[in-house]
Order: sequence, then C-alpha cells, then structure tokens
Amino acid sequence: MILNYLMGNGILYNKKMNPLNMNTMANDSNKIEELRGLINEELKECSRFLWPRVCEMQSTDKGKNKLEEMIIRYVAEEGMNIGSAIALIEQELSHIL
Repeated sequence: MILNYLMGNGILYNKKMNPLNMNTMANDSNKIEELRGLINEELKECSRFLWPRVCEMQSTDKGKNKLEEMIIRYVAEEGMNIGSAIALIEQELSHIL
C-alpha cells in the first residue's frame, strides 16, 4: 500500500498502470491521500531550527500545497522517505533564497 510509495514504486512512477481501470485509479487516489496524511503528520511539528524555510513555506495554504506536491514527487519518483524529501527541499530553498 503506502509502502510502495516509500520504496519508490508509487503511481507516479509505475508505468504499468492502466488509466482506464477505475478501481486502480480510485485505489491510487486513496494512496495519495494516505501519503498526504503521513506528510501532514511529519510537518505538524515543524522545527524552525531544522527546517526554517519549509516551516515558513507551510504557513500559507498555497505554500503548504506546493510543499506537499514536492514531497509526493520525491517520495513517489525518487524513492525517498518523507523526512529525506523535506530535508532536500529545505536545502534547495536555502540555495534559492
């Protein structure tokens, strides 16, 4: 289930998915929602000491949505765990700003 995301085999990476299969699409949507829940749990206690830019980014709805999408992409396509994805995003933001 969600372990597939954490291992890098999520729906965004799985090229064998049949887009016409409605059950598969519904299950994939549930997986994304489950992943969003795990991301929100991880970000709930955001440490401004460790991730100042990520914490600032999630202070607005637009920033939080963008942050979730970035984390989902890293988890699903790169096989990162959520904490590593957050750390990488913090590093990327520190180079941009």
